[in-house]
Amino acid sequence: MRLRHALGLTVVATTALLGLSVPAVAGPAAQLRTYVDPRNAVFQPGERVQVLASDERSLFNTGAHYGQGVWARFSTLPPTGQFFAPGTAGSTAIGTTTDGMVHNVVAAGNRVFIADRSMTDGRWSPWGEISEARAAGPLPGTPQQIAVAAMGRKLHVLALVDGKVHQATADWNTGTWSGWGDVSSAAGLPAGTKIAAAVTGNSLHVVSLGLDDGVHVADGDYDRGTWRAGEPTALLGLPSVVAIGELSAAAIGSKLHIVAEANDRLYQATGDYAAGSWVGWGDLTAATGPVGPVGSVDRLAVAAVGNKLHLYALSGRGMYNATGDYDRGTWSGWGNVSAAVDAPGLTGLAVTAA
Repeated sequence: MRLRHALGLTVVATTALLGLSVPAVAGPAAQLRTYVDPRNAVFQPGERVQVLASDERSLFNTGAHYGQGVWARFSTLPPTGQFFAPGTAGSTAIGTTTDGMVHNVVAAGNRVFIADRSMTDGRWSPWGEISEARAAGPLPGTPQQIAVAAMGRKLHVLALVDGKVHQATADWNTGTWSGWGDVSSAAGLPAGTKIAAAVTGNSLHVVSLGLDDGVHVADGDYDRGTWRAGEPTALLGLPSVVAIGELSAAAIGSKLHIVAEANDRLYQATGDYAAGSWVGWGDLTAATGPVGPVGSVDRLAVAAVGNKLHLYALSGRGMYNATGDYDRGTWSGWGNVSAAVDAPGLTGLAVTAA
C-alpha cells in the first residue's frame, strides 16, 4: 500500500506531560533457566521472544519463553537457499506476523534477504530475496540499516539508504510485495543515521535519528492513507548532552516506546497516541543499573510482550536482558543471557515478540 502525503503536518504530540515514562522501582535481575530442546518450551503459547543475532561469520537464532522461565540455546540459521555469506550481513531485523511466522531479514551489500520460521513447529523456510525484481525490486543503494514492523499478516520492511527511509510491504494474505516507497519524501522526514519501527493499531511508526541528532517520528496511518512527521525531541529535549548512539522502539497498546543510548546509558520517551502526548526522557539505567560488568552498550534492541517492555543489549560481545513490568511498576536488573545459554561472542542483535 502506498500512502499519500498528508497536508498541513503538525508535531506528532501536542503536549508534553511531566514525569518519567518508566516505572522507577528496580527489581531483582531475572535469571531464566535454559532449555536444551527449543521445540518444547519456547514454542508454547505465552510470553515469547525470538532473537536474530550475528557475529563476523554466522547468523544465530535463540528464543525465550518468559512464562516458563526458559531460554533456548543459540543455533545457526539454516543455509537453505542462502545467496549471501553470513559474514557480509551489514544489518539485521526481525518481526512476527499474526500467523505466527517470525521473519528474519538481513541486508548484505545492496540486497535484502528473508527467512521465515514458524512458531508452531519451529520449521524454517528457505532464504528468499526481497530486493529481487519479482519481489520488492532493487534498492537505490546500499542500506545503512534495516528495520521491520508487522501489522497483522503484513510485514513492513524499512531500509535507510543515503539518509532516506524506503519501505516495502509483504502481504501474506495475497502473497505479494509492494515496491519500495520513499517514506522520507512522503512524510517530510529529514535525513537520518539510525532507524527503528513499531506499530500501534493500523499505524506504522518510523523512528529516525536525524543528522541534527534529534529523534524524529514518521507516522503512516493506513486507515486515512496519510503520512505525517514530528520531532519528539523538539518537545522533550535531548536525553543527554552526549549524542545518541543507538536507537530502538516498540509499542504497547497505543503507546510508542523509544529507547535511546547515549554515553552507555539508556533513556526512554513514550508517545501516547490515544492521549496525544509525550513523556520522557526517563533514565532507564537509573532503574536497571549498568549493562553487564563493562557497562558499555554496543547494540540495543527492544520488544514488547503484553504489558512488559524487554530491553536487550550487547556489551563486550555478550547479550543481556532487562524487563520493565508496567503492571507491577518495576524494572528488573540485567540478566546475562550469553552466560545462561553459552552464546558465542556477538556483534549484531535484533529481537521480536513471538
